[in-house]
Amino acid sequence: MNGPEVREAFLSFFEERGHVRMTSDGLVPAGDDTLLFTGAGMNQFKDWFLGRGEIPNRRVTTCQKCLRAPDLENVGRTPRHHTFFEMLGNFSFGDYFKEETIPWEWVFFTEVLGIKEEHLVISVYREDQDSEDIWTGLVGLDRERIYHFGEGENFWPASAPSEGPNGPCGPCSEIYYDHRPDESLPADEGLEELPEDRFTELGNFVFTQFDRRDGGELVPLPQRNIDVGCGLERITAVLQGVDNDYDTDLFQPYIQGVAARSGVAYGATPDGDVRMRRIADHLRAVVFCITDGALPGNEGRGYVVRKILRRAVRDGYELGIAEPFLFEMAAIVPEVMADVYPEVADALPAVQSVMEAEEEAFRRTYDRGMGVLEDAVGGLDEGGLLDGATAFLLHDTYGFPLDLTRLILGERGFEVDEDGFAAAMAEQRDRARAGSSHGGAVFSEGPAGLLMDREVAPTEFEGYEGLEGRATVVGLFDAEGAAVESLGQDDTGSFAVDATPFYAEGGGQIGDCGLVTWEGGAAEVESCRSAGGYHLHTCVVRDGTLAESTQVDLAVDADARAATARHHTGTHLLHQALKMVLGDDVRQAGSHVGPARLRFDFNFPRALTPVEIARVEGLVLDAVLASPVVVTDIQTLDEARAGGAEALFGEKYGSQVRVVTVGDFSTEVCGGTHVASAGAVGPLRIVSESSSSAGIRRIEAVCGAVAAAAAASDRCVLGETARLLGVPATEVPQKVAALKEAARSGQAAQPMADTAALAAAAHSTGETVGDVEVFLARAPEGCGHDELREIADGIRTGDGACVILAVSEGDEDVPFVVALGGSAREAGLDAGTLTRVLLDKTGGRGGGRGRMAQGKLADGGSVEEGWNALKGSLEGASSIDQGGPRD
Repeated sequence: MNGPEVREAFLSFFEERGHVRMTSDGLVPAGDDTLLFTGAGMNQFKDWFLGRGEIPNRRVTTCQKCLRAPDLENVGRTPRHHTFFEMLGNFSFGDYFKEETIPWEWVFFTEVLGIKEEHLVISVYREDQDSEDIWTGLVGLDRERIYHFGEGENFWPASAPSEGPNGPCGPCSEIYYDHRPDESLPADEGLEELPEDRFTELGNFVFTQFDRRDGGELVPLPQRNIDVGCGLERITAVLQGVDNDYDTDLFQPYIQGVAARSGVAYGATPDGDVRMRRIADHLRAVVFCITDGALPGNEGRGYVVRKILRRAVRDGYELGIAEPFLFEMAAIVPEVMADVYPEVADALPAVQSVMEAEEEAFRRTYDRGMGVLEDAVGGLDEGGLLDGATAFLLHDTYGFPLDLTRLILGERGFEVDEDGFAAAMAEQRDRARAGSSHGGAVFSEGPAGLLMDREVAPTEFEGYEGLEGRATVVGLFDAEGAAVESLGQDDTGSFAVDATPFYAEGGGQIGDCGLVTWEGGAAEVESCRSAGGYHLHTCVVRDGTLAESTQVDLAVDADARAATARHHTGTHLLHQALKMVLGDDVRQAGSHVGPARLRFDFNFPRALTPVEIARVEGLVLDAVLASPVVVTDIQTLDEARAGGAEALFGEKYGSQVRVVTVGDFSTEVCGGTHVASAGAVGPLRIVSESSSSAGIRRIEAVCGAVAAAAAASDRCVLGETARLLGVPATEVPQKVAALKEAARSGQAAQPMADTAALAAAAHSTGETVGDVEVFLARAPEGCGHDELREIADGIRTGDGACVILAVSEGDEDVPFVVALGGSAREAGLDAGTLTRVLLDKTGGRGGGRGRMAQGKLADGGSVEEGWNALKGSLEGASSIDQGGPRD
């Protein structure tokens, strides 16, 4: 069987036994803050395992996309380590148990897949006699083929009886493939685990039957569950008779693609094979992560995605692939997997755009890493030792493997502190494991969990029909999320009601604010969020006491809701206009919608031109003036897609979705609130367009009255500028152009910019980072380094340490100056070092040392990112402490 045939055989087998086939959850767990990524098939069913709330299906089967990153160093080096993999699963929530699932799994492996019995052995928890009796009695397996392991190997969570965490748990039984059945089986006595060089684990059957309590007490659960996980990649390798997962049809299309691009044949060298396998694995992981909304970044999920992508790019670099290649190879993923994961085909253009920008940025970073290494070597004495922290920085931030650092140093007569490097690596691995392990939060007890345990029905949302309602309080929680009986005057907390008109934050739209009143009391609702189907209203009690079962009157802030609705419908119009101007490959990559503004992130490789921005605004204006009715309809996701609705990648949708249509201009899947007709949006004004991250642009815009106020403010600024220049407003551009030209030719009677005024303005908005004052000064476009230095000199006052970034406005090749003042040098700061931090984030060129450095930024839209990185470097925390690189 090939991989897709194995996947389909498993799902069909359990469908025939009454299981509902459900689609895979996203790699970014929906509504679950306890996990960075989905790492197991059971993650999306946590509440079902606990019997909380409605359980629509008692028997379920899935093929789940999973991502695990703690063992990155082993990927490609061992036959079965992966970051991205697929987990076949069948689940029972209080339905069948061991007597059914054990024989079913055996039939699937032996009869459906045709694996001979002599190739299979079983492990059980040594105290689980029930499972052993089923294996020998119902299945008929010889006892000599059953191994008995302790709680560390055959219990879930591992070692739960003795170490915890408290909560649902149970014994496991595992099925292994024996690669050498002609040899005698190892003895069971004293064996802690089966040797990996002979046995491959194919599946793990978890029998969740206990509630672990303090002291290790295991109390039988009223609802016993089944959680089976079988590795698609491992099973496919066994069926195809290969010793390595990467030699199957699931990976070979990617590996052969790398071989074709590099000119290095797979199998030619062990080192080359490792790199090709790693690229194949990492390519799948990155494409699925970005498709599911985890974009490369510097923190959390984004850091993991960026790290995985950079490892793959560096492997290609070492294989001799000189140009960015990974983004092109991303097209192989939908070719291989779109039949079961259609979202990877829908999102491919956006994914490729993000990946291309990341690749290009990292290649620059890699080159800068060589500069870091050169600087470090320059400070070593003859025969010296490069410290482990620097070696790890090169590895983690700049993509330098230890062997490359060791080679470069060896050529120059130096060595590296490998023990220090190993210690730093171990610390990072521990952090990664801690971030991805279940720990005590497998079944977290937040407000939603507590409400589910009490069998409180989910909140009914009535906010599409009106802004006021009457309801009953069904739950009260303090500011930490703990259940309380009441909230008194001036208390901050949250409450849940059986029905509400308050929209809960989601889909980029903020939660509603407003007022809740009851007999003898009132509270301000500051926001509303959703958890487990419950609307949790964050509030401050202003008068009286709010208690459970109280009848309350709820009123949404009508003005804020109306302004938010204008911005949300405006976001849909903006999205479609961008596609019309820039191309259909434009896809949303994030948004924020509130009453004051909208923010819209989208994939695009460059800054928009003024002409493009004007065209986008014009298309939105045309739609607003036509004023078509905004129609909402409930459809299945397939119906919505068939009707042309835009379903945003990275969003998780249910079986029924809400489709919002604005005339024949825009159709999107969206649960947010909108205006009744496009005309109510009013004017849409793009306030800024900048870089959000590699390959992602960000537009901030305002609609309606906010846009009108912005236009009025601009008119005032333009009028004052015209007055100062002594020309009509229509001639301001020509006058400024003439002044710039005069400044360049040295004919200006006075500086083009009032540097003293700009310095004073920047000084008034300074801030303190640690013990250092920091100032960001912006000068008009056309100001050169001389004027920027004048501005910096005007700011550098007093004895305290200060850092100044002075930068001209503009899109490309933007001049900047980094200057130090006061006791900054005595504090150990260096302008050249800070400049490298800035350029690592923004791109560009420049340099200097001591108190002054200067250069030009590649993209003026990334000034804020560079400024934040520069401030971050002053906080005294390294990139490792922050969980990732700054660049």
